[in-house]
Amino acid sequence: MSEGWQLKEGEAHYVTVSEDHVWTVIMKVLSPQSKKTTSYKFALLRAILENLYKVNDKLEVNFIQLAESFAKLYWNLVIRNGYSQGHQSQIEKELINFKIRYVIPDGVGFDSIPVEQQSILMQTIESKILHKDVVGALYADTDGVLYGFSKKERKLAITSSGYEYLLKYQTTVFKLVNYELAKFLQKKNPLVTQGILLEEIENITQRESLQQFQQLLVEHSGSNCFYTGKPLAAGKRIIAVDHFVPWSFVHSDELWNFVLTSSSLNSSKGSKLPAERYLHQLDERNRHFMQIGDVYVKQYMEKYDFNKFNKLYEYAELNGFEKGWTPA
Repeated sequence: MSEGWQLKEGEAHYVTVSEDHVWTVIMKVLSPQSKKTTSYKFALLRAILENLYKVNDKLEVNFIQLAESFAKLYWNLVIRNGYSQGHQSQIEKELINFKIRYVIPDGVGFDSIPVEQQSILMQTIESKILHKDVVGALYADTDGVLYGFSKKERKLAITSSGYEYLLKYQTTVFKLVNYELAKFLQKKNPLVTQGILLEEIENITQRESLQQFQQLLVEHSGSNCFYTGKPLAAGKRIIAVDHFVPWSFVHSDELWNFVLTSSSLNSSKGSKLPAERYLHQLDERNRHFMQIGDVYVKQYMEKYDFNKFNKLYEYAELNGFEKGWTPA
């Protein structure tokens, strides 16, 4: 591993760089030029992508947020799906010890672990994996182009050029990261006869249930379909929670991106982008949510910004997601 893991902090080396420069450093990490003794670099790139919409105004994301992405990814890979990271892997040892300590059955997904245990696991990964060496190692390998960091403040600050690039080309980067991760896992798990499917890796952190979001949406915005305004009557229309901008682009579950609809319309919409008029309708809904006193709603809406959301919508179209869907 690069000597960067020993750094206590790292300053971003460039204020602005070209897209070609950002692409070059990402490809350096993903290519054979980078020594792939662990999967940590893939996991950190993926965690950064999953947290693009959770940064503050300074484009900062704290280590515990990244640790949550790490915990979901590795728990589902190692404990739920049984994919080894290699016999010397520290994170695999931590996960197995944690599973034994809390008597968690085989095959249990991250979302099914009690919340307080999830928190303990995240803190363990943050201190023993991320903080110890991963953040510094990827920083060194990307020459400070993507981010700077401070171990003392336990935060990572994405550069403006890195942020814009990852927003704009996140589908491509996400797929490349997952492809390299799948190849890495295949080498570490040669006895997996059916092969490790790329689609499985891409969706490994997707939530098992959106029930908690459904309850919040019903409580604070009613149970009508967001797109048609019609009541979603129990027994006649099964209520579905829809990612307004598809999960396959955002790779994150955010209250400001969720709306209620029927299961049939949700299926019809698929991975399409709703017509632009719905974007402004959703912003009105989100502004209402920002005024609600519910502590959970406040927490989920804390990082909402319409300008960022609008950019997300535009970049999704740029990444090939069809725009203009309306109910038939």
